[in-house]
Amino acid sequence: MPPDAPRRWILKEADENAATLLSRELKLPPLLARILVQRGFADGDAARRFLSSSLSADLPSPHLLAGMDDAVRRITRALRDEERLCIWGDYDVDGTTGAAVLVSFLREIGREPMFYIPHRIDEGYGMSRQGIEELHSRDVKLIITVDCGISNADEVAFAHELGMDVVIVDHHQLPERLPDAASAIINPQRADCEFPDKGLCAAGLAFYLVIGLRANLRDAGWFEPDTVPDIRRHLDIVTLGTIADMVPLRGTNRVLTRRGLVELGSSQRPGIVALKEVVGVAPGAVEAGAVAFQLGPRINAAGRMDAAVKVVEMLTTDSRETAGEIARELDGHNRERRETEASVLDEALAQIEERRLHERWSIVVGDEGWHPGVLGIVASRIVERYHRPTIVVGFEGGEGKGSGRSIRGFHMVQGMRRCQDLLERFGGHEYAAGLSIRQENLGAFADRFEEAAREMLGEEDLLPYLDVDAEVDFRQLSLGLVRQMRLLGPFGVGNPEPVFQTRGVEVSERRDFNTVSRFRLKHDERTVTAVAFGPPEDLPIRVRDRVDIAYRLRENEWQGTYTLELRLLDVKA
Repeated sequence: MPPDAPRRWILKEADENAATLLSRELKLPPLLARILVQRGFADGDAARRFLSSSLSADLPSPHLLAGMDDAVRRITRALRDEERLCIWGDYDVDGTTGAAVLVSFLREIGREPMFYIPHRIDEGYGMSRQGIEELHSRDVKLIITVDCGISNADEVAFAHELGMDVVIVDHHQLPERLPDAASAIINPQRADCEFPDKGLCAAGLAFYLVIGLRANLRDAGWFEPDTVPDIRRHLDIVTLGTIADMVPLRGTNRVLTRRGLVELGSSQRPGIVALKEVVGVAPGAVEAGAVAFQLGPRINAAGRMDAAVKVVEMLTTDSRETAGEIARELDGHNRERRETEASVLDEALAQIEERRLHERWSIVVGDEGWHPGVLGIVASRIVERYHRPTIVVGFEGGEGKGSGRSIRGFHMVQGMRRCQDLLERFGGHEYAAGLSIRQENLGAFADRFEEAAREMLGEEDLLPYLDVDAEVDFRQLSLGLVRQMRLLGPFGVGNPEPVFQTRGVEVSERRDFNTVSRFRLKHDERTVTAVAFGPPEDLPIRVRDRVDIAYRLRENEWQGTYTLELRLLDVKA
C-alpha cells in the first residue's frame, strides 16, 4: 500500500428510533442523542450516567476487583507492623504515575515507602533478581508492583524464598503461568475478576488500591476524626497516566479522568505545576489533548532516554526547586527523544522501501543500535504511514528488544503468541506489545508473524479508514452544538471526538499560510469557516471546487467574538 493511499470513510450506523426516543427523554439535540446511541448508550439511565460521570455514583466498588481484599489485608499488616515496603513501578508513564499515586498516599498517612523503577536499558521490563536482591539487602518485607509483575512468576517466587511478600498491581494480558507465590494479584484480566471494566490502566488500579486501603484503614480506626485523606487530590497523577497510556476513555477511566482533568488544572503539586510551566500549559483548565501530546510525552521521555525514577521523584516531591529541575530535565530528554526517533524512523522507512515490506500484510524491521526507548513510537509512525501491524526491533550483541503496534482487527499479543517459540519474552495489549528476540530468529519470526497477519486480517482491514459519526448539512451546525458536544468528553482512545461529513460543499475562498490553510465553505446557502493543518500542497482543492469534507467542530475566539469553525480532517473531490 502506498503511504498516500486515500482513507475509507466509514459512516457509523445508529438506531434512529432509539436516538429519537433518547433525544426526547433527556431533551438532547438529535445529533448528540444519535452519537450516544452509536456508542452504546441507548438506555436513558446509561446515557445519563455517561454524561454525568459522578465519582460518588458511577465508580464500581473496589471490592469487585479480584485480589483487592487480599492486597489490602497484606498492606494494612505491613503498615501496622511498620514493615519496610517498596513500590516497584514500570518505567513507562503508566508505571511511574501509578507508583507516584501509591507513594503519595502512603506518605500522606504517615509512612515513607521506598520506590524502585528499573532502568529500561540496564534492567529491562518487569521484576529482576538483581533488583529483588537489592531490596532484600535493605530489609524490604513487602513489594507492591505497579504495571508489571504478572509475567514474573520466577522472580516473585525468588522474592518469596528470600522472605519477601509481593502484591501485584498489573493490567497486562495474563501469561500462561501466573506468579502463584504472590500474596495478592490485582488484575482485571483475571477470569475470576467481577470488576465490570477491564480497561483500567495501572495508574487507575493503583488509585483503586488507595480507595480500598483508605476504607479499610478508616474502618480500623487508623485516622483521627475529620482527618480521613481526600484521595481525589491524587486524580491529577492518575489522569496523567490514564490518558498518556492510551487506555480507552470509557467507563471507569472516563469517570476518573473527567474529574481528574479538573484536579490537574487546579493542582498545586510542585511536580505538576513545574511540568505545566515547562511545556507552556496555562494555569486553569487542562484539556485531554494537552496531557496526550504535551505533558505525557515528557514523562514517557524519562523512561525512554534515561532513568524513569526521576518521574516519581518529581511527582512526589514537596520542593518546587527540585520539581522544576526535574521537569526541565524531562523536557530535554523529550527533545533528545524526538531527534533519536527521527533518525531511527528514517532508517526503518529506508528498510521498508528497499525491501518492499509495505506490500506484505505485516511489517517487521530491525537493526543494530536502534535505541530501545523510541521503538514503540517508531512503530506507531510506521502504522500511521502504511496501516500494517508493525514490529520494530533494536539489537545489541545479538540480543533484540522490540515494540509492536497494531491496527483494528489484529490482536498484537495473540499474533506474537503464534510465534512464541521464536521469542525470548513478550507481553502487552491488543494494540501495543513488547518482545525480546535473538537476532538469528528475526527472519523466521517475520515470516511466521506474516502468516498470523494473513490469517487474522482481511484485505479491507489493510486500508486506512476514518470513522464518521454522522452526515450533516450546514444548517444543523451551530456554536451551541459545539458546546453540547463537549458533554461527550474527555475525548481520547475509545471515546474519540465526533467526526462529521458533508457532501457537495463549495469552496468559496482559500488562503494558505506556512502550515495551515483557511477556507470559507458554502453548503445549503450557508457559509462557514474551516481550517486545515499541514503543507498546503497536501490539499489540492481550489476555489469553486465542489468537495466532500470530513471534519470536527471547533469554537474559535477572536477579539472576544466566538464563532463556529470546522477542523478539516479529509477532503474528497
